[in-house]
Amino acid sequence: MKDLRKFTALMLTAALAVSTLAGCSKGEETVKAESAKEENTEKETEKKETEKKETATDKETDTQSAVPADSGEDIGTITVMGVDWGFGPKQNSSMEQYWEEYFDVDLEIEWVSYKDYAQKLNTLLASGKAQDIPDVVQVMSSNNGGFYYPVFAQAVNSGMFVNMDPYLFDEKLVENNRVMKEWSDEVWENTKYKGHTYILPRSISEVAPNSGICVRRDLMKEYGYEEEPKTMEELKEWLLGLSEASGLYALEFSTPDFNDVRVAGFATAFTGQGQWGLDEEGNFVYQPFAEGYIDFMNWMKDLYDAGAIDPEFILNQSEVSSWRAGKSVANLNAWYNWNQSEDKVSNKVFDKNTPDTYEAWCLMPVEGPKGYSLCLHSLGYGECIAINAGCSEAKIRKIMEIFNTTDEEYMDILMNGVEGLHYDMVDGERVISDEQKTARQEGYVGGWNQIFLKDNFDIVEQKFKEKNCSAEAIDRAYELKKATEEEVQKMGLVSPTNNLISETYNNSWSTLIADCNDMIAQYIMGVVDLDGWNSYVESITNSPEYMAINEEFKAAAQEKVG
Repeated sequence: MKDLRKFTALMLTAALAVSTLAGCSKGEETVKAESAKEENTEKETEKKETEKKETATDKETDTQSAVPADSGEDIGTITVMGVDWGFGPKQNSSMEQYWEEYFDVDLEIEWVSYKDYAQKLNTLLASGKAQDIPDVVQVMSSNNGGFYYPVFAQAVNSGMFVNMDPYLFDEKLVENNRVMKEWSDEVWENTKYKGHTYILPRSISEVAPNSGICVRRDLMKEYGYEEEPKTMEELKEWLLGLSEASGLYALEFSTPDFNDVRVAGFATAFTGQGQWGLDEEGNFVYQPFAEGYIDFMNWMKDLYDAGAIDPEFILNQSEVSSWRAGKSVANLNAWYNWNQSEDKVSNKVFDKNTPDTYEAWCLMPVEGPKGYSLCLHSLGYGECIAINAGCSEAKIRKIMEIFNTTDEEYMDILMNGVEGLHYDMVDGERVISDEQKTARQEGYVGGWNQIFLKDNFDIVEQKFKEKNCSAEAIDRAYELKKATEEEVQKMGLVSPTNNLISETYNNSWSTLIADCNDMIAQYIMGVVDLDGWNSYVESITNSPEYMAINEEFKAAAQEKVG
């Protein structure tokens, strides 16, 4: 059996190598390439020169965003590319059509699967041509904990994206915007690259959101696993036992990406750091090369050897072990994404074709040798957008206007959809029919806040209380929020590379660690032994590029503090 498993692992590794070569790009994530490219709407390539207009008033209202003045010029269609987190939204949906009517603008939006998004964006950026890129793109954070990852930074350096400082600060959009004016100076400082703002956050974020071990509570009750684990070792045994009893995978994990949020927090418990940390000598250390990471790999290997995670995880077939589809016991995810309504139906959480008996719960972060199972989000904000520098001045101003709206009607539609289309009001409560559930999914109701501005809110209030979750679930959500904040402080968990620029990193990092995920996977599958892994790590950490990155990060850090 062990020989067969090793043979299978070798075949899968070979398959991964072929797929990586077939779909390679300069991106940070190993993801599938799109099978075909959608033609993007032709961009307006001539940028008009206009004088910047000073904002004439400091008036604050709840219904206006105080955006830069719109010239009224015909701007054509605004093209957008955003992330689909597995919900399957449709193009030209009822929600998209409603936004077009609401803003009196033509939108053409492509929602790309989260599995393929990074590679698709990076492929477009690699062309070096503004006309190949949508007018507005969502930007995903990468493995140095920031959004200015090498491919995107190179695109910024080549002038492909708009410096938004004149609109945000000179014309006082931030100062007069009801939502953005509440954001801290630190948030805005963390948006900058070489002193300028090329990405625009859509909301501020929790400090360590992806630290929730979401589990099937109905299985806990059925098989007698209601006592919750407190340590990483206890969690492993708990998962193995419940996996064996239920016949399901222990974890949702069907990806070759070990920076993925589905396991990143577990690695932190063993290393005491996020994607980047500092050692005792003040050297910057990439997490897979940190002391203790091998213990995380062995933790994952124990699950793999027991058959408790997808044996073909490197094929990147996320549906195989999907927790929402009822195929796994647990899923490391945002601690607020298990917000199942008390009736288990009106806000189901699980896929619509699963039984209504499935019950969601969330374990508290567990303790490892060097800390807790936390996935740090130290920038202070979540999703971001960037604007194509090939857009005309009139189009840029229109984007800044409609993508940063703050009035109450807009905010309600953003989160709940349109009454009559996506819900009905009955006795003061929102009621959603089966037909409306389909329209909500196809329209990505609640998902547009990745590209449109989202309100500042109490996340437990919105995600749990407003979804009619049980009092017990609400109490646990507040526990989770408090625990993640306190444990981040207790660990002194920070992301030391925030806002640090290394040209060697930007130019060489993707190539330097191109084999890292593959080597981790091979170790877990038993194809590479400890000596092989150590040899690989030494080849990277002793390389001129890695040492140059360290020196450049140090110099940038020194310059930052003066």
